[in-house]
Amino acid sequence: MKLKSLAVITLLILGCSSAFAGTFSLGFASYDGSTQFCDYETINVTSPYAAGTHNLTASCGLLADGATVGFTTTIPRPTSAPVSGAVLALADNTFDAEYQFYSGCQIDWVTKRKVTSTFGWSFYFTCGGGGDYLGNWGFLTTQLGASPNAPRKSSFSAVTSKMRNKK
Repeated sequence: MKLKSLAVITLLILGCSSAFAGTFSLGFASYDGSTQFCDYETINVTSPYAAGTHNLTASCGLLADGATVGFTTTIPRPTSAPVSGAVLALADNTFDAEYQFYSGCQIDWVTKRKVTSTFGWSFYFTCGGGGDYLGNWGFLTTQLGASPNAPRKSSFSAVTSKMRNKK
Protein backbone atom coordinates (compact mmCIF):
# COMPACT_ATOMS: atom_id res chain seq x y z
CA MET A 1 0.00 0.00 0.00
CA LYS A 2 2.83 2.43 0.79
CA LEU A 3 4.46 1.90 -2.61
CA LYS A 4 1.17 2.66 -4.36
CA SER A 5 0.71 5.86 -2.30
CA LEU A 6 4.26 6.94 -3.11
CA ALA A 7 3.61 6.40 -6.82
CA VAL A 8 0.41 8.47 -6.70
CA ILE A 9 2.15 11.30 -4.83
CA THR A 10 5.05 11.25 -7.31
CA LEU A 11 2.66 11.46 -10.26
CA LEU A 12 0.78 14.34 -8.62
CA ILE A 13 4.01 16.27 -8.03
CA LEU A 14 5.21 15.70 -11.60
CA GLY A 15 1.83 16.65 -13.00
CA CYS A 16 1.62 19.85 -10.98
CA SER A 17 5.19 20.91 -11.72
CA SER A 18 4.72 20.40 -15.45
CA ALA A 19 1.87 22.90 -15.35
CA PHE A 20 4.41 25.53 -14.30
CA ALA A 21 7.27 24.45 -16.57
CA GLY A 22 7.88 23.97 -20.25
CA THR A 23 8.79 25.67 -23.49
CA PHE A 24 6.42 27.39 -25.88
CA SER A 25 6.66 29.41 -29.08
CA LEU A 26 3.99 31.97 -30.02
CA GLY A 27 3.61 34.63 -32.68
CA PHE A 28 2.30 38.17 -32.40
CA ALA A 29 -0.72 39.74 -34.09
CA SER A 30 -1.66 43.42 -33.86
CA TYR A 31 -4.24 44.75 -31.38
CA ASP A 32 -6.89 44.76 -34.11
CA GLY A 33 -5.85 41.37 -35.53
CA SER A 34 -5.09 42.82 -38.97
CA THR A 35 -1.31 42.22 -38.95
CA GLN A 36 0.68 39.09 -38.19
CA PHE A 37 4.11 40.38 -37.17
CA CYS A 38 7.33 38.76 -38.39
CA ASP A 39 8.86 38.30 -34.92
CA TYR A 40 7.88 35.65 -32.40
CA GLU A 41 8.86 34.34 -28.96
CA THR A 42 10.26 31.05 -27.75
CA ILE A 43 10.20 30.94 -23.96
CA ASN A 44 11.29 28.30 -21.46
CA VAL A 45 9.53 28.52 -18.10
CA THR A 46 10.76 26.90 -14.91
CA SER A 47 8.55 28.76 -12.49
CA PRO A 48 9.11 31.33 -11.15
CA TYR A 49 11.81 31.96 -13.80
CA ALA A 50 11.46 32.38 -17.55
CA ALA A 51 14.01 32.93 -20.31
CA GLY A 52 14.06 32.65 -24.04
CA THR A 53 14.50 34.18 -27.46
CA HIS A 54 12.69 37.01 -29.21
CA ASN A 55 13.16 35.63 -32.73
CA LEU A 56 14.05 38.38 -35.18
CA THR A 57 16.21 36.47 -37.66
CA ALA A 58 14.00 33.74 -39.13
CA SER A 59 11.15 35.82 -40.53
CA CYS A 60 12.17 39.46 -39.95
CA GLY A 61 15.58 39.09 -41.57
CA LEU A 62 17.55 40.86 -38.82
CA LEU A 63 21.09 39.79 -37.98
CA ALA A 64 20.49 38.81 -34.34
CA ASP A 65 17.71 37.65 -32.06
CA GLY A 66 16.78 39.30 -28.78
CA ALA A 67 17.32 37.58 -25.45
CA THR A 68 14.59 37.56 -22.81
CA VAL A 69 14.74 36.83 -19.10
CA GLY A 70 12.19 37.34 -16.34
CA PHE A 71 9.60 35.92 -13.98
CA THR A 72 6.08 34.61 -13.73
CA THR A 73 3.82 37.20 -12.13
CA THR A 74 0.28 38.53 -12.05
CA ILE A 75 -0.95 41.90 -13.25
CA PRO A 76 -4.23 42.72 -11.47
CA ARG A 77 -7.18 42.63 -13.86
CA PRO A 78 -8.76 46.02 -13.14
CA THR A 79 -5.87 48.06 -14.61
CA SER A 80 -5.38 50.11 -17.74
CA ALA A 81 -2.74 47.63 -18.95
CA PRO A 82 -3.76 45.83 -22.15
CA VAL A 83 -2.52 42.48 -20.79
CA SER A 84 -3.42 41.35 -17.28
CA GLY A 85 -3.81 38.21 -15.21
CA ALA A 86 -1.15 35.49 -15.01
CA VAL A 87 1.75 36.60 -17.23
CA LEU A 88 5.47 36.45 -17.78
CA ALA A 89 7.32 39.75 -17.25
CA LEU A 90 10.52 39.72 -19.30
CA ALA A 91 13.43 42.05 -19.96
CA ASP A 92 14.18 42.02 -23.70
CA ASN A 93 17.24 43.39 -25.53
CA THR A 94 15.56 43.65 -28.94
CA PHE A 95 16.67 47.25 -29.48
CA ASP A 96 20.33 46.20 -29.11
CA ALA A 97 19.77 43.19 -31.37
CA GLU A 98 18.22 45.38 -34.07
CA TYR A 99 20.77 48.19 -33.91
CA GLN A 100 23.75 45.80 -33.42
CA PHE A 101 25.17 47.96 -30.62
CA TYR A 102 24.29 49.04 -27.10
CA SER A 103 21.33 51.38 -27.59
CA GLY A 104 20.63 52.32 -23.98
CA CYS A 105 17.00 51.34 -24.56
CA GLN A 106 15.19 48.53 -22.79
CA ILE A 107 12.00 46.64 -23.54
CA ASP A 108 9.87 45.22 -20.75
CA TRP A 109 7.88 42.45 -22.41
CA VAL A 110 4.63 41.10 -20.93
CA THR A 111 3.24 37.89 -22.38
CA LYS A 112 0.76 35.18 -21.57
CA ARG A 113 1.65 31.53 -22.11
CA LYS A 114 -1.09 30.55 -24.53
CA VAL A 115 -3.38 31.93 -27.19
CA THR A 116 -6.61 33.40 -25.80
CA SER A 117 -9.41 35.63 -27.05
CA THR A 118 -7.97 38.56 -25.07
CA PHE A 119 -4.77 40.54 -25.62
CA GLY A 120 -1.82 38.25 -24.92
CA TRP A 121 1.29 40.43 -25.29
CA SER A 122 2.44 43.99 -24.75
CA PHE A 123 5.69 45.80 -24.31
CA TYR A 124 6.86 48.89 -22.52
CA PHE A 125 10.10 50.64 -23.36
CA THR A 126 12.45 53.23 -21.99
CA CYS A 127 15.59 54.83 -23.35
CA GLY A 128 17.82 56.15 -20.60
CA GLY A 129 15.25 55.71 -17.83
CA GLY A 130 12.83 58.31 -16.60
CA GLY A 131 9.69 56.33 -17.38
CA ASP A 132 8.26 53.41 -19.30
CA TYR A 133 6.04 53.93 -22.34
CA LEU A 134 3.56 51.47 -23.81
CA GLY A 135 5.04 50.51 -27.16
CA ASN A 136 2.54 48.06 -28.63
CA TRP A 137 0.18 45.21 -27.74
CA GLY A 138 -1.95 42.57 -29.37
CA PHE A 139 -2.98 38.95 -29.61
CA LEU A 140 -0.83 35.83 -29.39
CA THR A 141 -1.04 33.39 -32.30
CA THR A 142 0.24 29.92 -33.11
CA GLN A 143 1.66 31.26 -36.39
CA LEU A 144 5.40 31.88 -36.02
CA GLY A 145 6.37 34.88 -38.15
CA ALA A 146 4.53 36.63 -40.92
CA SER A 147 3.29 34.93 -44.07
CA PRO A 148 5.96 34.70 -46.80
CA ASN A 149 4.27 37.33 -49.00
CA ALA A 150 3.54 39.73 -46.12
CA PRO A 151 5.72 42.76 -45.41
CA ARG A 152 8.41 42.25 -42.77
CA LYS A 153 6.85 44.28 -39.99
CA SER A 154 7.82 43.49 -36.40
CA SER A 155 5.83 44.08 -33.24
CA PHE A 156 8.22 46.91 -32.34
CA SER A 157 8.75 48.46 -35.81
CA ALA A 158 6.55 51.51 -35.17
CA VAL A 159 8.58 52.39 -32.06
CA THR A 160 11.94 51.95 -33.78
CA SER A 161 10.77 54.05 -36.74
CA LYS A 162 9.85 56.88 -34.36
CA MET A 163 13.21 56.54 -32.61
CA ARG A 164 15.09 56.69 -35.93
CA ASN A 165 13.23 59.85 -36.95
CA LYS A 166 14.26 61.58 -33.69
CA LYS A 167 17.98 61.03 -34.34
